[in-house]
Formats: sequence, structure tokens, C-alpha cells
Amino acid sequence: MKRQVNLLKRRALFKFTKFSLKQKAVLEWWMHPDYKDKDGIVCDGSIRSGKTTVMSLSFVIWAMTTFNGENFALCGKTIQSLRRNVIKQLKSMLVSRGYTVVEHRSENSMTIIRGEVENEFYLFGGKDEGSQDLIQGITLAGVFFDEVALMPESFVNQATGRCSVEGSKMWFNCNPEGPDHFIKTEWIDKITEKNLIRIHFTMRDNPSLALQIIERYERMYKGVFFDRFILGLWVVASGIIFKYFAEDDSPYLFDDEDLYEEVKGQKKKITFSKIVMGIDFGGNGSKTTFALSGYRNGYKKIMLLEEDSLPVTENIDAKAICDKFIEFYKYCIENYGRVDWIFPDSASTTMINSLRSTAKEVGLPYRNISGCRKNEVSERPKTVDLLLNTGDLKIHRKCVNIRKAIASLRWDDKKPDIPEDKNIGNINDWWDAFCYTWIDFVEFIDLRR
Repeated sequence: MKRQVNLLKRRALFKFTKFSLKQKAVLEWWMHPDYKDKDGIVCDGSIRSGKTTVMSLSFVIWAMTTFNGENFALCGKTIQSLRRNVIKQLKSMLVSRGYTVVEHRSENSMTIIRGEVENEFYLFGGKDEGSQDLIQGITLAGVFFDEVALMPESFVNQATGRCSVEGSKMWFNCNPEGPDHFIKTEWIDKITEKNLIRIHFTMRDNPSLALQIIERYERMYKGVFFDRFILGLWVVASGIIFKYFAEDDSPYLFDDEDLYEEVKGQKKKITFSKIVMGIDFGGNGSKTTFALSGYRNGYKKIMLLEEDSLPVTENIDAKAICDKFIEFYKYCIENYGRVDWIFPDSASTTMINSLRSTAKEVGLPYRNISGCRKNEVSERPKTVDLLLNTGDLKIHRKCVNIRKAIASLRWDDKKPDIPEDKNIGNINDWWDAFCYTWIDFVEFIDLRR
């Protein structure tokens, strides 16, 4: 009878009716007699498998059940992504369960209250090696990592090292990367030594996903990304990145006639919500390359419209680059009516200023020229694979150099998950110019993952 009453209390606390068996296991593992003495839990596996939802809820309920007046850490790749992917839904789930959540945005923290229990939850971003300094010095009773495989090892070690309160525990949540990733080698492979438990998820462990949605996600990725994001496997990235594109790129191409649509019986040029130019500066054997992409329906669809370049010679200088830029700029405006943004390689501030000055001199818009915001090089193939497999990226047939670059790009054998940078045939120059047309908007594009 007592066991039945305790079970009913736990079901009321968690509202188990909408959770799968694995999700329920995550929610209550810290109360299970076989696991309550463990120091933490690792949940890895496919995307959209419901890991984040139950991990964050379990973490807070455990903290509020076990401690009073302590500090805890909620960590994401960035605080912005943490708020978007975790905090918004977590707050809603907590409030529906009778918790009071007081957010302090200026301090990147939340006070969570239930009855007489009150704890503080600090938000941290683990985006680079310098992030470890932000969490240094705080004493924690527990830490939750969302997308921990995207964080540097120094940050993870610093955060776990702050958990010095007796009874503190750690929550690790991630999608797989390569088998040599430190999360795999230092935590998952040493699960017993670290005194943790591990639960592996697939999308079929998420009861909120309909079968047709699961099947749609299964069509969105190929190769290593299918193995990681769909099967949830820690597999190595090797060989040609976009093998399916190299074998046959025809499904991903369009022609001039596709730039027109029929409106009330008349053919009219399609409209773009945004037109963006990317520029990669050359030198020392590399080529200065230009790419132009048009966006349709907000950020939903991208059409690679144009490419151009300067030949690789010893006579290329700033003036030659600026002259070619103006030629390409005028051509794009003439054919597409405008160019909304121009994103050159941000590493070349002098050249960016030269482009602005030259555009201003000839009477072209120049305030739309801004150094491209860089993201992780390893993230770029993931986005392109997603766009190609969803049909949301189309490439003009005439852009033969960028087509060749995408088809030829290989994984670096010595650097896990990084495209090879040998630049054979200038493929990296073309790849970079193309990527610069969408990197600044990648959050809006990748929201569909």
C-alpha cells in the first residue's frame, strides 16, 4: 500500500501520462534504489528524440526535491540557444506543476520556488575556450548541459569541477559527434568509472512525434549525418562529405526558366525576400570568389543564383579585387534588382573597407557591406546537408565551380568533423564564398532541425 501511495505521488509530481518509458526513466532515475547513488546521467542519441525536455525537467525537479538555498547551472552552447531550446519550455512545464519561476535576465539566472524551497539557477554559455572563465569560482549543487558535445572540454571540466556540494549530480544531454570526441571517450566510454548512467534515445522514444514526422526527418539527412542525427551513432566522418550530390547533382539544380512563375496568366520573375552576396578573398594561390544567393519565403528556401571569380595570378591586388567586385555587384543589381547584404570574409578588414569606399565612389549602396559572421567550420556541412535533403537549397546549373566544390569537399582525415582544407582546384574558396551567403542567418535556417 505504501509503495502504491509513493508511486501515485511520483506520477502526480511528473505527470507521466505524456512520456515514453525512456523519458520516465530519465525523470525518476535519481530516486531509483539502484541508481540514486550515481553522480549523474548521460542522454545521447538522435535529434528530436525528447531528450532535452525530460532532462531539463528532471534536473530541476531533482534539485528542488533535494536541496534548498543552493546554486545550480544550466548550460547551453550559448545563452541565447539555451533560452530558445530549453528555458522557454522548461518554465512552462514548471509553472504547470506549481513552481514559481522568477527570471533575472540581467544576471542570466532564475529563482525557482516551490513552497518553502527556493534555489537559484544560473545560465551559462559554453561556446569557446574562454567560456570556462565565466563559470569559474561558483559553488554548485548540480549542473545540466544541453548539447554538451558542442562545448569545449575545458568548459565542461570547469563546470563539473564546480559541483562540490555533497549530493551534487550532473546531467549531460547531446547528439552524437565523432567516436573520438571527448564526451564519448572521457564520459560515455568511462560511464562506470565516472559513476554515471547512460540512456540512449531515438526519435521513436518521443511520443509527441507522429510517424509521418519521424519519416520526414529520416529523409532530411544522408551519410554520416543520418547515422548521427537519426540513428544516434557516434560514427567517424570520412571521405566525400556530400557523396549523394557528387554521384548525381541534378535533383538539386535549377535553370533560368525556374526564375519565373505564372501570375494571372503572365510569366513574372520570382520575388526574393533577401538577396545576399558572399565574398572570399584570395592570395597565395587561393582565388577571390563571389557568390550570390536569393531567399524565398523568409529563410525557408535558398537559391544559389550566381558565381564569379578572379583568376589566380601574381598581379591580383586590392584594386583588381575592387574592380571585379563592382563589375559583379552591378551585374547582380541589373539582373535581380538589388543586393540586400554583402558579406566578405571578416578576416580582411582592410579589404572590406576598400569595397565600401569603392562602392560609395561609384554610387552603389555600401552600408550593406559587412564582414561575415563566422561559425564553427564543422557546423557548415550539417546545414548544407539539411538544406539539400529537404529540397530547400537549389543551385543554378551554370554555377559549375560551386557545384564542383560541394561535390568534391572531403572530411579531413586528421581533424574530426572538419572539411579538408587542401583547396585543390580552389574548392575551398568557392565553398567559403557560398557559405558566406547564409552563415549570418543560420539560426533562422536551422530552426527547422
